[in-house]
Amino acid sequence: MQKDRAAPFSKKHRRYWIPVTGGMLLIGLINVIVGFVVYKKPSDKHEAIKLDLIKRDAGVDALDTIAASQLPAEVMRAFAVKYPQTLPVGATVIHDAYVVQFPPGKPHRTATFKPDGTFVSED
Repeated sequence: MQKDRAAPFSKKHRRYWIPVTGGMLLIGLINVIVGFVVYKKPSDKHEAIKLDLIKRDAGVDALDTIAASQLPAEVMRAFAVKYPQTLPVGATVIHDAYVVQFPPGKPHRTATFKPDGTFVSED
């Protein structure tokens, strides 16, 4: 036995077209009316949106400066263990040591690690 597959414009579905189409038109009309009522005139006061963005993975922007994503795994692991819930902003390579930079607002500015992940100092 074959399943009944009525066409969308058949007599079987015709009784749904008017209420559904009318409902969609009514919703659209209500949206337009609400838009005109709520947004009567543009605001006279314009304020700039201030974003507090932290520079992450900016790439190389100075000599011997690397992004946080380019740090060796040992250094990143040691940093994550020493400073949990803190993401580094970047790092500088100085004499076979990585000086990892903290994001603004943290109690430390930098932390120095050897390439094998050994902690050296913090500032």
